[in-house]
Amino acid sequence: MADSSLRLAGLFHYPIKSTAGEALSAAWAGEEGLTGDRRYMVARLDGVFVTARSHPQLQRVSTTLFDGGIVLHHAALDDLTLHHANFIGEPLATQVWSDRFSGLTTTAEADAWLSEVVGEPVRLLWLGERSPRYRQALGKRVSFADGYPLLLIGQASLDDLNTRLDTPQRMAQFRPNLVVTGSLPYAEDDWHMLRIGEVELLVDKPCSRCVMVTVDPATGEFLPEREPLRTLAGYRRGPDGLIYFGQNLIVARSGTLEVDAEVEVVS
Repeated sequence: MADSSLRLAGLFHYPIKSTAGEALSAAWAGEEGLTGDRRYMVARLDGVFVTARSHPQLQRVSTTLFDGGIVLHHAALDDLTLHHANFIGEPLATQVWSDRFSGLTTTAEADAWLSEVVGEPVRLLWLGERSPRYRQALGKRVSFADGYPLLLIGQASLDDLNTRLDTPQRMAQFRPNLVVTGSLPYAEDDWHMLRIGEVELLVDKPCSRCVMVTVDPATGEFLPEREPLRTLAGYRRGPDGLIYFGQNLIVARSGTLEVDAEVEVVS
């Protein structure tokens, strides 16, 4: 089902779970997702993970990755540069939903910086070069992402949602890794396998959405009246009662993804 009109129009990673994304022109896609995606996570002192679901202000944190480290940015704070070589690196028991594993501690400076953003004591955890988290259901190692290596959304699906709303919503609210143009609205619901250049992707499961999509990335505050979740609930609720928007992907064949590459729907 090759269709030359389908293109990879957007490519994004989110170095720290729940913080701002970064647009990319190209990225390596492997077992754990895009290089640099969700390699860090904010957690309470007991290891319980902290996200923008409860702390929307996290989305005002942006990052810059460099070889061997990361820079943290926030409008109200000085930038903080972190080098992997300086990380404490002690294992700390943590979990993402039902997956229990260990993250690595970073630095006291990073913990203090993020504690000021969040408003309570937290720590910044790192996965290391190779994630210790193995999802039996997928047969794959996964990053600090909620459950899957990649998330894809068709631009036409957001465009259709916006026809139903008084105030247009932004793609950044849905935090995709891949954005595809040239498809019909919600066409991705029926895709099973994609090929983008040398990369092969399995479309495994629709993505259930929560209050996270109601956070305005620009302000780090919840949008009024629970939009767009309320509108999505009116027409994108599954038989299990969950609200779906976008598709979770597994990398079947690793390689480099490039923006504007043709997307082939294999099945």
